[in-house]
Amino acid sequence: MTMVYARIADRTVADEYFAVTSKVESLYAASQPAVLPPDAAGPAMRALRAEATKRLLGNGYCARPIELDCRYETICESCTMFFTTIEHRPTLQAQRDDADLKGQTGRRDIYDALLQRLDDAPA
Repeated sequence: MTMVYARIADRTVADEYFAVTSKVESLYAASQPAVLPPDAAGPAMRALRAEATKRLLGNGYCARPIELDCRYETICESCTMFFTTIEHRPTLQAQRDDADLKGQTGRRDIYDALLQRLDDAPA
């Protein structure tokens, strides 16, 4: 989620993010465990989370701004708006292996590049 919030351009959402962050940090500073109240996230952050959830793909996320409609259904992995994280590695590996099994070298190469990018990313 940090990568999603790192791309926030909307000042209102950014302000809400930092307000929630300070509440979470105060929980860690407390001597006794506490619970973050359900209303800690403001309406703009809840809307952003709902939008990100809608754009979740099986093997990553679509970072395309909502204003830029996408007409393609299966081009995500080679799109510059696609990003993935280590939790999607098993799915990407299975897709890579499927492409290799079917002799789809172009598709296999795309997944190889994505897997390599994940392996090269700092942990």
